[in-house]
Amino acid sequence: MADRAALQRLREGRFFKGWDGAVASDRVEASEASMRQLIDALLAAGPEIDEDEARDAVGDCIDRFNELDDEGWINTIEREEIAEQIGRVVGLCGFEFDEDWLDERDW
Repeated sequence: MADRAALQRLREGRFFKGWDGAVASDRVEASEASMRQLIDALLAAGPEIDEDEARDAVGDCIDRFNELDDEGWINTIEREEIAEQIGRVVGLCGFEFDEDWLDERDW
C-alpha cells in the first residue's frame, strides 16, 4: 500500500536542490516538475497502486527525462540522483526499486 501522505510531502519539497548553480535553472525546474508529475500520476491511481500502473508512470517520467536530456547534460551525478529520487517514490508506493524500473532511460 502506498504511503500517500509521504508521497504528498515529497511532492511539496525539492528533488534536485543540489543541482542549483551546476545545472541550468530551467533544467532543474523541468526535472522537478517531472518528478511532481510522477507523484501526481501515482496519487491519482488511488491508495492501492498496481505495480503495472506504477511502472507505466515511472516510464512516462523517464521519457520526460529522455526528452530533457537533449544536449546530454545528464551525467553520472544527475543520473544517480534521478534514479535515487525515482527509487524513493517507488519505495513509498510499496514496491522494491531496482535498475529494471529504469530500463527505458537513454541517459
